[in-house]
Amino acid sequence: MKFKFIVVVGLILFLASCQSSVELGKITETGPPQVSEQRGSFVLYKEPLYSGRRQSACDGLYRPEAGKNVPDMRDFQYYACEGRYTLTLSGKKGTALSLFGRFKYQKEEGFMVIVKNDDQKIWVINLNDIPSGRWIKVEAGSQTGSYAVFFQKASQFDQSISSVKWGQWWQGNTPE
Repeated sequence: MKFKFIVVVGLILFLASCQSSVELGKITETGPPQVSEQRGSFVLYKEPLYSGRRQSACDGLYRPEAGKNVPDMRDFQYYACEGRYTLTLSGKKGTALSLFGRFKYQKEEGFMVIVKNDDQKIWVINLNDIPSGRWIKVEAGSQTGSYAVFFQKASQFDQSISSVKWGQWWQGNTPE
C-alpha cells in the first residue's frame, strides 16, 4: 500500500512538473495524420476533483492491456469516482488511440483521437483544452513527444471517458 501511494504521489508530482511544457507546446492546425500502428501502451490517471480525505482514495491508474480495445471501462476500480483523466501514450510513430465519452465507442458524448508523430512517450494533461472539430498538431516538448489530435468536444469529456479503441476506425480524413 505504501509503495502504491509513493508511485501515485510521484506520478502526480511528475505530471505537475510537465504540465507547463505540455500546455505551452506549439499547437497548429494540420491535416489527417498517417496511422500505421494499432498497438502501443497507455496509462490513464484519474485524479480527484476535490481534495480531502474522502476523495483522495479515488485517484488511481488504469493500465489496460497494450493494443486491446476496451468497450466498457467500468472494471476500472475508480471509474465511478468524481475525477479528471490525464494520460500517457507510448508506441511507435503512427500509433493511434481513441477515447470515447460513452461505452462501446459511441461518439455522442465526445471523443478524442490521438496519433503519435514520433517514438517518444506523450503526456496529455488538459484534455478539454484541445480545440474541437479539426486535426491539431502538438509539437514535441522537453518532456513529451509530438502528436496529432482530433477532438469532438463534449461537456466534461475529461471526466467521462468510458471506452478506448486502438487504431483507425473511421473512413476518410476526419473521424466522425
